[in-house]
Amino acid sequence: MASMKRQLHLWHRWLGIGIGLLVLLWFGSGIVMMYVPYPELTEAERRTWLAPLDSARVQVRADAAWMATALQGMPDAVRLNTVAGRPAWHFGHGGTWRSVWADNGAALVVDEPVASSSARSAAPAARSLSFEAIDLDQWTFGAVRVHQPLLRITADDDAGSVMYVSSHTGELVRDTTRSERAWNWVGAVVHWVYVTPLRKHNEAWRLAVMSTSGVALLLAVTGMVLGIQRLRVQRRYAGGRMSPYKGWQGWHHWLGLTGGVLVITWLFSGWLSVGPFGFPSGSGATAQDRLAFAGGALGRDDLAIDAAAVLAAHPGTLELEWRRVGGALYLSALGRTGRTLLRAHDGAVLCVLPQALLLRGAQAIRPRVPMTATMLTEADDYYYSHHRDAAFPVLRVRFDLPDAPVFYIDAVHGRVAGYVDRDSRWNRWLFNGMHQLDFAFVRSRPVWDVVVIALCALGAALTLTGVVLGWKRVRKRA
Repeated sequence: MASMKRQLHLWHRWLGIGIGLLVLLWFGSGIVMMYVPYPELTEAERRTWLAPLDSARVQVRADAAWMATALQGMPDAVRLNTVAGRPAWHFGHGGTWRSVWADNGAALVVDEPVASSSARSAAPAARSLSFEAIDLDQWTFGAVRVHQPLLRITADDDAGSVMYVSSHTGELVRDTTRSERAWNWVGAVVHWVYVTPLRKHNEAWRLAVMSTSGVALLLAVTGMVLGIQRLRVQRRYAGGRMSPYKGWQGWHHWLGLTGGVLVITWLFSGWLSVGPFGFPSGSGATAQDRLAFAGGALGRDDLAIDAAAVLAAHPGTLELEWRRVGGALYLSALGRTGRTLLRAHDGAVLCVLPQALLLRGAQAIRPRVPMTATMLTEADDYYYSHHRDAAFPVLRVRFDLPDAPVFYIDAVHGRVAGYVDRDSRWNRWLFNGMHQLDFAFVRSRPVWDVVVIALCALGAALTLTGVVLGWKRVRKRA
């Protein structure tokens, strides 16, 4: 037994020396990420920077523009907005984008003047711009990959702006500032181990995160076992003390007993986030699900809509997006204050889509499967606002299947806004709940901020004492 305790002690010590500093950084970076997320171009920023569409300049309809691309079949997505002061059609097809000028039907070629115009919207005070073509860098992981290669544009402005323009559409697709990048180096980059040479190989990155978090979890578990073993409540140590340790060791022992369970659950949930050994994480609604809800792919009649007439009736529109619901076509119009859904054939504004239409679209996702539908005006356990705003009202549709899939249908904008099944329910509680403290009773801010920062500080203090002890041990052996 004594030998086993000694081995456990040695394992804990050397695991702490090996990975303790990284765990400490994880607690600190978690606090940073509460306020500075990984860079992305938000819709609020796009609403600020996009120029209004000029209906008089939209001379080419979507069907003619699509034919000009010479692509086969029909597009998966269609958008109309302004690029470099001119209206442009953007077609999503097969995982990439192709764009055509809406004023003359010519292919949109992204050169420096086009990219410069897009970048100027985000950095109007820039004294100069420099251009570089890239495939990937530290700030272009995620959704922008479909726009690669990208034009990286560095602005000579006070904010230190670096922007990324799609080589396919000429649109600004991501923006960063000097402050945002600096905070991310001590935030998302550390927390997610987002090091470019590693992150560009997705499976290698996943294995690295799984391995480091797994080792950290083993460190925490061994520490908790040792801490309980060394605690004496009845037969106390000399002087009536319950712990045999003093100084840094004493702090480490008591902090471990106080926050050890927190650290274990936090590291365990972080480990689960990368799907170790096939752990289900919930993949969300599939492209096939969304296509079924839409009632099928876009057709030629959908592309023949007179967009110029719609824009003339709705001046100030920044972007039109084609959207099908249950086989009927609608247009999602982006304005300065948000999105509005328009009926495609007459441009009428819709406040809420008819429930019968939503039910028809929902049933098409799982044909002939019994379903239960409820219109929600407030959050439930799986669809709610926290890090992102959830739209309401929303139609919750539950299918009578073994994995109990539930779809949340945005009744205002006609889209699949959320999805949960058996796997994602596990992920919601074991990751969102345990790792982000995402529970209804503590979700309101600033209550959530105070509680999470306090718990992270406790975990950081525990880890810091361990790092100090490890450093002392290494110096002693040296």
